[in-house]
Amino acid sequence: MNNMEQLQQLKFPFPIRQQVLWGEMDAFNHINNVIYFRYFETGRIAFFNEANLWDLLTENKIRIVVVKLDCNYVQDITYPAEIEIAVAIKKVGNSSLTVHHIVKKDGNIAAHGEGVIVATNPETGKSTPWTESLKAAFAKWL
Repeated sequence: MNNMEQLQQLKFPFPIRQQVLWGEMDAFNHINNVIYFRYFETGRIAFFNEANLWDLLTENKIRIVVVKLDCNYVQDITYPAEIEIAVAIKKVGNSSLTVHHIVKKDGNIAAHGEGVIVATNPETGKSTPWTESLKAAFAKWL
């Protein structure tokens, strides 16, 4: 199975739309590559809000830290444009969560990438296992 086929197997339940901003372009008149990581962040925040995961993290006294992000650029985006950003949970580990981000323009994937999020204890800053309630909440979106 190739990368695009694997993406089609994931659930992206909370896509959001937003306008590309003029200031997101670079000297070559397309969206600067760094901006895609901001789009990924926007998608993660929306996903965690819509799935009510922020409240569960707070209740379970867990803080999350993004420890890895990558981005595969598929198609240029230029201003003006409307994009769609979405996130899927790919894998739940003992204390990690692997997510996949997509950015689409006109229904086509312009960029996608994987992220690894780790659960930490806010008092120690050290990795901590997910609680059973968080694992169950994540499993709903696999």
